[in-house]
Amino acid sequence: MKLAVVVDMYVLHRRATGQKFESPAVALRSFSRRYSDRSLRGITPTEVKQFLDVPQTGPATWRRKYGALRDFFVYWRCRGKLKTVPMPPAAPRYTPTFVPYIYPRRELQLLLEAVPRCQRNVECRISAITLHTLLLFLYGTGMRVGEALRLRLADVDLDNSVITVRGTKFYKSRLVPLGRDVVRLLRNYLDTPGRWNHHYRSLFQSRQHKPLGHSQLNFTFRRLRRLAGVRRSDTSSHQPRLHDLRHTFAVHRLTEWYRKGADVQTLLPALSTYLGHVDLHSTQCYLTMTPELLAEANRRFQDYAYGGRHEQ
Repeated sequence: MKLAVVVDMYVLHRRATGQKFESPAVALRSFSRRYSDRSLRGITPTEVKQFLDVPQTGPATWRRKYGALRDFFVYWRCRGKLKTVPMPPAAPRYTPTFVPYIYPRRELQLLLEAVPRCQRNVECRISAITLHTLLLFLYGTGMRVGEALRLRLADVDLDNSVITVRGTKFYKSRLVPLGRDVVRLLRNYLDTPGRWNHHYRSLFQSRQHKPLGHSQLNFTFRRLRRLAGVRRSDTSSHQPRLHDLRHTFAVHRLTEWYRKGADVQTLLPALSTYLGHVDLHSTQCYLTMTPELLAEANRRFQDYAYGGRHEQ
């Protein structure tokens, strides 16, 4: 069978089981286009390696593509269409160097103050009030950007201070309680004349009352970040991202718990559930140790070790 045919059959099978299967499907179809004239049995480990080793492919992307291809070939071997799995040896383990950016509160304020200047051109598809609301909403809820952009009016219950997030990263829905400040923020946004159209379903809309796109929002945020003068001062080659507001939410929440003397170990599972994670390990990736968080954790340890009698 031709490679393109079996790739399509495999993608349909995975999606029929309820999986979105988007990123692996992109990788597999790119692979089938590269070897469009080949049969499934004619693929060699050398050809797979050539596909994986294209220039400017980072280790994480390499491993994602490797996993997608490995699962694909194993599937067909189990069904008797292949005698062996034509995969090259896996790349050696590597230590991730990327560290999420945690916005200090002062930089969050700088971003918000720069919104009117960033969006003052009437040709900008995102209005200032929409961008301002969305930034505060992401920081105030820790929601994924894609989840926020997919929200519909029917998902928002401000009377009961809760939002229903549907079709999440792990194909489940969850309820997200809202604090009073976020409820007030959304009420003001929805009550703003001319900025929101109740005839459309999207909660966050463009000036043309269309749903906001992920790439469009990321482009706008990069412009906003430059205008606000917010940038990393460490050696990382990655500048602060919109998604880092989710990391910032988690770290600031944990820091506040430490500051108030709350039982952090008991509350961490609640934070994990709130963020929509399947386990605590996923949440751990969000808890970057900032100087502020380290100071609060150290103070908690000293209170425990010295009974609260240590010198400040």
